Amino acid sequence: MSMRIKSLLAGLFILLTVSSVFSTEKDEFQSQLIFPLLNQHVHGATVVECPNGDMLAAWFQGSGEKDADDVAIYGARLRKNGKAWSEPFVMVDVPGFPDVNPIMFIDPQKRLWLFWYMVMANQWESSLPRYIRSGDYLSDGPPKWEWQDVIIFKPGGSTSRGIQPNDPFVTTIERKLNELHDHYFKPHPPSDPAELKTLQDMFAHYEHRWLTNARGEDMMRMGRIFKDDGTYEKAELGFPLIRRIGWQTKNKPILLDQSRLVVPYYSDEFSFSIMAITDDWGKTWMFSEPLAGPGSVQPCLLRKNDGTLVAYMRDNGPPPKRIQMSESSDNGLTWSMVQDSDLPNPAAGTDAVTLQNGHWAIVYNDSEKDRFSLAISISTDEGKTWPWTRHLEHEKDTTHAEGEYPAIIQGKDGLLHIVYSYAVHEDSGKPNKTIKYVRLSESWVRNNR
Repeated sequence: MSMRIKSLLAGLFILLTVSSVFSTEKDEFQSQLIFPLLNQHVHGATVVECPNGDMLAAWFQGSGEKDADDVAIYGARLRKNGKAWSEPFVMVDVPGFPDVNPIMFIDPQKRLWLFWYMVMANQWESSLPRYIRSGDYLSDGPPKWEWQDVIIFKPGGSTSRGIQPNDPFVTTIERKLNELHDHYFKPHPPSDPAELKTLQDMFAHYEHRWLTNARGEDMMRMGRIFKDDGTYEKAELGFPLIRRIGWQTKNKPILLDQSRLVVPYYSDEFSFSIMAITDDWGKTWMFSEPLAGPGSVQPCLLRKNDGTLVAYMRDNGPPPKRIQMSESSDNGLTWSMVQDSDLPNPAAGTDAVTLQNGHWAIVYNDSEKDRFSLAISISTDEGKTWPWTRHLEHEKDTTHAEGEYPAIIQGKDGLLHIVYSYAVHEDSGKPNKTIKYVRLSESWVRNNR
């Protein structure tokens, strides 16, 4: 047999083998309610796969959100190969305070971490970021917590005598405002006077909001401006209370190179995002520069093959309503100017995950107006395009069900596991809220017709 024929046969064998692998991949989709519909407010779900193959979900539950002191973090467990979730149990509860937006993560030492925030004064601006850890969480019921702490945010420079004129947090925000101004107004500002006025008002709103808070103008006291020669002059300066509290969780952390944990946070008071970063498993924390866009909150994180981090964020700003995005090339410390992606967003939370094959999956409300349509999209080119989309909930469904605030992971078996807030809007007098769990394959999304 000639070498040419052998090569052709070998190529045909490889082609048939690869085709067989793809053709036999099983489309899979299963969904279930973690618990029956309730009259309580149930929201902000998170999920992890435990080392033994169990799924552990958590969410917050109570009579409201920040204004309800009975809100606690609840959880439930789905045993490996199990058919039904366990009865819900309390994971975390600070009595008399709302506990909100849990996120979970399992580290390489197989310890379970749960991050959340306690609302101290029934306003988002008073949120206190907390986290708790367990090495014993595989039994029935809640984990046995062994250690907990508070993350005290300290972005910027020393403020012992007041926020200095050259404070790095303030100067970074000023730089990012200049970048945004050039982006929106140069080289060609809007020609329509009404559109230009709307844009100017928007920019002025965020400029005032960010700088007032960054400069501590809510807490003006007599302080000292220090000079390069070591002398100082007395002056009334701001102090940094508002930039050290109020930071909130929404999406899971990302682990870089088995050592750096990057935890995404956002502030409703600033209406932008920031990263809390630890290189020693929570003994010490440092903080990134802000991801400062108009209403860019609740980031979820993905990592490109070249190491670049990409943050996708909820759009709490003005139209057009799009998932906003920013990139970091230094493991989360500095971030590019926030810009719109092509994906719609109705001011709602989203989440994403990098798959084992390098593809990206994102779960989001694919609408600019409401949360009745919840979709999952797949990208094979690191977010440049999202050619495959399929709906988990759809506004045309007869149940008129709302799906929102998703969290997504990939299991060891390659399947995608998603939890999200689920509400049925038919009769306001009936129980209508729960957490829904969905398990699906990538091929289920990509084979959509």
